Amino acid sequence: MILAYARFMREKYAYVIISTLAVAIIVGLITPAPGIFIRKFSAPLIIIMIGAMGFTITFKSLGMAAKDWKCFSFGLLLNFLFAPLLCWLLALLLLSNYPDLATGLILIGVVPCAGMALVWAGLLEGDVPLATVINAATMILAPFLIPLLMLLFAGTFVTIDTFEMFKMVMYTVLLPVLGGIALRELVQRMVDVRKHLPVMPAISATTAVLLMFMAINTAVPAIMNNLGLIAPLVTSTILVFPILFIVAYLVSAKLLPRGKNIAITYASGMKNLPIALGIAVMSFKGLVMLPVAVGFAFQMLTAVAFYQIFLKMRLPSEMSVGA
Repeated sequence: MILAYARFMREKYAYVIISTLAVAIIVGLITPAPGIFIRKFSAPLIIIMIGAMGFTITFKSLGMAAKDWKCFSFGLLLNFLFAPLLCWLLALLLLSNYPDLATGLILIGVVPCAGMALVWAGLLEGDVPLATVINAATMILAPFLIPLLMLLFAGTFVTIDTFEMFKMVMYTVLLPVLGGIALRELVQRMVDVRKHLPVMPAISATTAVLLMFMAINTAVPAIMNNLGLIAPLVTSTILVFPILFIVAYLVSAKLLPRGKNIAITYASGMKNLPIALGIAVMSFKGLVMLPVAVGFAFQMLTAVAFYQIFLKMRLPSEMSVGA
């Protein structure tokens, strides 16, 4: 039953995200009470989510980076340089009068690669080891880079307490991910964990859905009191992921084979929005979490669109082999 649930979350995650978004809005029009209740458990949910992600990583996979350092470095630059810069520029152009929304948009850009990128790369028969290395490395580097990047890019909109954010990200991201990796290394010495690994992304995805519901549900009353927020929020957020995907795809397509192109596109185009949401809830007030919550739907829609693009671009020989 657990493995069936894991398969359901992997295959239907896009529908789960969009359905949760719709339900959160509908319930929010009536009451934000469910979201307020979930918010009390934000820290434990984030730790469980990150720990489950960490369990899918091994120290060996981190060492694989040295074998393909050019692609690995390119993925890191897209994640921690291009994405923050893009979100900062969009915030300046479209959200200069909305500091909370601008901060949330920049937060999308500074967080690491999404774990779901590995799933998409696998479905498309891309270079999963490369996607795994980028995901693992960005998770490890994130606690050190997020506070600095937020100070650099979001400091023009709100006051950033770099040290407090660093401590929070250390406790809720770095320690859980290292704990998950260490637990994986310990357990796999005694049992074969491979058949249980699909459960971990499902656990992580479930907690992410709860956090997203909380963010949307509690933000709806504030939006209803200020309907003018909708246009800048949607206009800015809807642009982020298509641009990230397109740039990663076009640049890597010219330099790399198809498998690596797929890995780079998804590992650089998809962002770990649950981490962004957790930081927004625990380090900021106001509507900072709103662009992150809305970003779930736009990210998933973009990922689905590029999935169809990559499928159509498969060579006839690849299609016959896949069949």
